[in-house]
Amino acid sequence: MSLARRLRQIRESAALSLDELAARAKISKTYLWELEKDTAGTKKPSAAVLLRIAAALSVTIADLLALPTVQVKSEAVELPSSLRDFQKRMASLKSQLSEQDLHELAVMKFRGGQPQTADEWHQLYLTLMATGTRKRSR
Repeated sequence: MSLARRLRQIRESAALSLDELAARAKISKTYLWELEKDTAGTKKPSAAVLLRIAAALSVTIADLLALPTVQVKSEAVELPSSLRDFQKRMASLKSQLSEQDLHELAVMKFRGGQPQTADEWHQLYLTLMATGTRKRSR
């Protein structure tokens, strides 16, 4: 499917007018209209323009360009002993970590490394929670 058809399809399914999408993407309505009418594919928008349009439509560039995507399977991950200690600490505080929390913490790397103590894991977890990077699981 061409970019023109895909762009129009996604815009219309989002119930946005050309004016609304152009304003959200910070591009001219005329240029957006030209992209939607370019069924021959002669227009070559920059990656920055595609990114702004995709963000305004709440889709990825791959979605916008109808590119195939893959989802990586979640594999079992060995928990470092310090993370297991942190897990026990959280359980004793009546704030059980979910399997997803543990998996995401276990695969997280910061500057190529991971926390080495339960205190460091706790600090990382609290920082992620405070910044809204992680949602608190129930």
